[in-house]
Amino acid sequence: MPPFRVVAIPSEVAEKVRSQKRSPFHDLPVHAEVATDDAPCRHCLRKFVVAADARILCIYDRFFGLESLPQPGPIYLHGTACERYPEDAGFPEELRDSPRTLEAYANGRNLLARENVEDGRYEPVIERLFQNPEVKYILVNSTTAGCFTFGIERTTAN
Repeated sequence: MPPFRVVAIPSEVAEKVRSQKRSPFHDLPVHAEVATDDAPCRHCLRKFVVAADARILCIYDRFFGLESLPQPGPIYLHGTACERYPEDAGFPEELRDSPRTLEAYANGRNLLARENVEDGRYEPVIERLFQNPEVKYILVNSTTAGCFTFGIERTTAN
């Protein structure tokens, strides 16, 4: 098991978005469409199948459950139920080939470091970021689109 856990958006949030067709942030309406690119669902962290998968675009607070000051932005979810990505499964293999930006935060949404990864070698960067004891969590974002993908938290007290 890796010394970190991958935190996809909560199942309760995904289910509520699907059933109510409203964004979890400010109850804004969602947009439903058939996938036009292979961006990942933020619940199962699998890429969409272009021209086949139904998906929902909604507004989500990337600091949900972590900080009181929000930072909303767009995310995609599968239009139908999908299984949440297992927290102990390590960095999602399906996302290794796409560039991601890792942002390391201290409490209070204090950004301590930001690193772009383009070669798929995420674990050494995660390990290096968590060497700073002030880092409480890491947010992973799309480098090309800038939107939130998932969070990373420590599983050990390092």
